[in-house]
Amino acid sequence: MKNIKEIAFGPVPSRRLGRSLGVNNIPPKICTYSCVYCQLGRNLKMSKIRQAFYDPEDVFNAVKIKVEDVLSRKEKIDYITFVPDGEPTLDINLGKELSLIKTLGIKVAIISNSSLIDNPDVQNELMGFDLVSLKVDAVSNDIFKKINRPFKGIELDNILQGIRDFSSSF
Repeated sequence: MKNIKEIAFGPVPSRRLGRSLGVNNIPPKICTYSCVYCQLGRNLKMSKIRQAFYDPEDVFNAVKIKVEDVLSRKEKIDYITFVPDGEPTLDINLGKELSLIKTLGIKVAIISNSSLIDNPDVQNELMGFDLVSLKVDAVSNDIFKKINRPFKGIELDNILQGIRDFSSSF
């Protein structure tokens, strides 16, 4: 199993989510964008292909151990949040990991850059979350491309339509 600290971290204070225990479900810097403002620097591992990164059981076990540790210290966890150093929806095992983590009885959130929201499989998996935060930096295509520097084939119009479609059901 990967180091627990690499997969589960926190909890950290969040204005929106209270005390949030973070989940790194993908290795660092694998993303659909190379945003000009990224705190990790320029992204050299861009992709829009969903793939497996970690075994879902390993992700679950790392989160479970971290939750048990936090709760044993009488600390509170308001949300378990998928918020890796990259785009969490690139993980093809996202739905499996979510199903396992939901058994812990804590609300689960995800923070996404929205780049794959036009994918019906991604939309279906996101439906299982208690809170979905979809980020959009710009609604002008020129500004979107300058700020987010998306991987080839990712189109702003598809993202915006995907958000509309998803939000009508979620």
